[in-house]
Amino acid sequence: MQYYIKRNNILSQYVQILLKLDCLQGEKVSLQLPAWRPGRYELAHYAQKIKGFKVSQEGKITPSLKETKDLFTFTAASTGICEIEYEFHANQMDAGGSWSDDEQLYLNFINFVFEVKGRENEPIKVTLDLPADFKIATALPKIDKHTFEATDFQHLVDSPLFASPTLKHDSYNVDGKTFHLWFQGEVHFDVEKLKQDFKAFTTAQMNGFGQFPAEEYHFLFQLLPYKHYHGVEHQFSTVITIGPAKDLQDKKLYDELMGVSSHELYHFWNVCRIRPKEILPYDFSKEAYISTGVVAEGVTTYMGDYYLLKSGYFSLEDYLHILQKQLDREFESFGWQSQSIADSSFDLWLDGYKAGIPDKKVSIYNRGALISLSLDLLLLDKKSSLQMVMNDMWKAYGSLEKGYLLDDYKRIIAKFLGESQTEKFFANYVTGTEDLRDVLFPQLSSIGLEVKAEPNKNKLASSYGIMHNEEGFVSKIHPQSPAAAKIMQNDRLIEINGLPYSKDVSVKVEKLELKINRYGRTLQVQIEAAKPVFYQSHKIEIREENQKRAIWSGHPNP
Repeated sequence: MQYYIKRNNILSQYVQILLKLDCLQGEKVSLQLPAWRPGRYELAHYAQKIKGFKVSQEGKITPSLKETKDLFTFTAASTGICEIEYEFHANQMDAGGSWSDDEQLYLNFINFVFEVKGRENEPIKVTLDLPADFKIATALPKIDKHTFEATDFQHLVDSPLFASPTLKHDSYNVDGKTFHLWFQGEVHFDVEKLKQDFKAFTTAQMNGFGQFPAEEYHFLFQLLPYKHYHGVEHQFSTVITIGPAKDLQDKKLYDELMGVSSHELYHFWNVCRIRPKEILPYDFSKEAYISTGVVAEGVTTYMGDYYLLKSGYFSLEDYLHILQKQLDREFESFGWQSQSIADSSFDLWLDGYKAGIPDKKVSIYNRGALISLSLDLLLLDKKSSLQMVMNDMWKAYGSLEKGYLLDDYKRIIAKFLGESQTEKFFANYVTGTEDLRDVLFPQLSSIGLEVKAEPNKNKLASSYGIMHNEEGFVSKIHPQSPAAAKIMQNDRLIEINGLPYSKDVSVKVEKLELKINRYGRTLQVQIEAAKPVFYQSHKIEIREENQKRAIWSGHPNP
C-alpha cells in the first residue's frame, strides 16, 4: 500500500492524502484511524481533523460507511487498486501534532494514516509532493528523494517527519552509533557545544544500559519564536518543540532543552522498548489503561535529570535546584492524599494531562520522579541502583519485546531491596497515599543533603494560603487556611490592603483585606492571619562531603 501526500493550498493548512490499496473483488476493507498516540495516554480523536473522505475504483465512487467516529469501511467492487482520498488539517504545533505552513511540512503520521485491519503488517510507502529544494528529516528508510518506506503500520506511525528548505543538520557519534540533530527554526546557540553536551549524556545512558540496539537515532527540533516546551518519544527518534528560540543562548532555557532531550533519549529504552503490557502492541482505537506511569514517566523524568548530573553537564547545585522545584510542586498540592500514583496513571484517560479539579490527583512525572529518587537511594543502601533494576527490566521485557505489569517491576526491585521493604514502599507510595517526605528526606540526609522548608516568599501563600498567578487569578487555596472559607479558585485579586494588585504589592501579616472579582461580581473580603505557615518552599543544603553521595552521583568529588 502507498500514501501520496501533497498540499494544494499551503496556507489553508489542509494536507491532501491519497492511499492506494490493492484489493480483491468483494473484499471488505476496514480503515481504523488512531484515536490517540504513543506517549500520550488520552483520547485525541484525530478523526475530527479529517474531511472529504471518499473511496473510488477506476474513477468510479465506491460506497463507504463510517461505522464509528473513526472506523471507515467499504467493499471493493473488483480486483485492483482502490483509492482512498481525504484531507487532514495540520494545525497543531507541538511534539505530537502536525503542522503545515509556508516554511515547512511537519507530520506525525499517527494523526492521519489508517490502520488497515488484517493488513497491519504490510509494508507502507509514503511519497511526498514537495519542491525540489525541500530537505526531509525522519527515521524512516529512504527509497527515493521524497519517498520512504515503513515495515508496517506501527513503524510508520512511530516515525515523525520534517520537510523544509531551511532544515539544518548535524550529528555526533557514540560507539559507532550515529545520532542525528535536525533543527527547524533559528539556531541561537553553539551547535558544537550542544553536540558535546549531548554526546556526554548519550554516552552515560548507553553505558548505563550497556547497549543501544539501533544504528541511528534522530533528534528533531522545532525551534519556535514563542514560548513552548514539549517532547515526544519514538522508537528511533524524538520530536522536541521549544521556544523562544532566541532564549536558547541563555542557560535557563538551554538547560530545559538538555533536560527534555535527555528525558526523551531515556525513553528509547524505557517505554519505546521496556513497555507496559497494556500497550504492547499499541491498539490506537481505544483506551489502554495502565497503572505503570510511575515507571514509564516517573523513572524517565528522574533518570533524564540524573544522567545530566552523572555526565557532568549539571553540577550538584544545578541538580538540587531542579529537585527543589519538584519538592515545591509535590507539596503545593494535596492530590497525593487523595489518589495514588498508580490510580492517577490509570485516570490519565479520564482527566488527561490538565490540572483537573483541586487536590484530586498526582503527576506521574513529578511524584514519579521523587518516588524514583527515593528508590534509587534506598537501593544504594543495598549496593545496587535503580539503573540496575532498569537493566533487569530491559533483559526480562524490553529486549524480548514482552510487556510488563506493575507487579513485575515490583518483583525486580524486590530482588535488590528485599521483599518486605519493597512491599512496604509500594503500599505506602505507589499504590498508597503516604507522605513521601517520610522516606525521601531521611534518604537525602544519608548522602549529606539536608532539606529545609521555609515560608514561601509570597506572603499571600505562606501566611494566608492563597497562591495566584501574575495576573492575580487565584490558582490554589490551602485547604487548612482561613482563606479556604473566603476565596474561590479563579477569583481575581483587584486590591490588596487598599492598594491596586501587583505581584510586588506588600502584604500585612496580621490582617488581609482584599477586593476581588468573582466571575463579574466585585467583593470585599477580610481574612485574619493564622499562625501556621501554609505554603512553603524547599531548600536543599549540601551538609558535608559524603562518599555515599559520590557513589550515587557518579562523581568522585561532588
